[in-house]
Amino acid sequence: MDFLLQGGWVMFIILLFSIIALAVFFERLFYLHSVIKNANVIRKEMQERFRGLKVGEAIAICDNHPGAASNIIRAGLNMASRSREEMEKAMDDVAKYELPKLNKHLPILATVVSISTLLGLLGTVLGMITSTSVLASQGLGNPQELIGGIAQALVTTAAGLIVSIPSLIAYNYLIAQVDNIVINIEATATELIKVLKPNVLTGLSPTSSTLKKW
Repeated sequence: MDFLLQGGWVMFIILLFSIIALAVFFERLFYLHSVIKNANVIRKEMQERFRGLKVGEAIAICDNHPGAASNIIRAGLNMASRSREEMEKAMDDVAKYELPKLNKHLPILATVVSISTLLGLLGTVLGMITSTSVLASQGLGNPQELIGGIAQALVTTAAGLIVSIPSLIAYNYLIAQVDNIVINIEATATELIKVLKPNVLTGLSPTSSTLKKW
């Protein structure tokens, strides 16, 4: 509380952004964990079904394990009797809807990284202005107020960095998790087409344009 009071009103805004960053991080952490778990289950069970080409059982697995991975794979399985291009398009259409969910709220975390650093800088400037004003009007006759402005500058700078550095680490960690999920889904989709359309897939690039973009 002493630090909050020393930093002035800027500290309360930084505190608010720290709470937002924590909320976003834990919400995304739990969500992406569930998506990763779903993708791993789908890929493991699908590999068994792919060997036997049991499309109906594979669809049932997707129905029993709802999620981004299962929705994309189910779209391809539903088009198993069609051409490779139609399978890809079906998965691509679903991926356009499912994959943006993975990055939901992450721009908020990226904004916290930038804003908290700038707020720390703003507090520094305000603190130095206070100290300069005291020095100009009272000279060194009131050291307490002079030190108060310097303390505000240092506290707000430290607070901004304390929020922005962990937020940046959290953001990069979540981005890496999203990339792993996309790679997992793309690998499963590629295996699906390789088994169902073996003669068509040979020598061709990975499945979906949306997946590749991500």
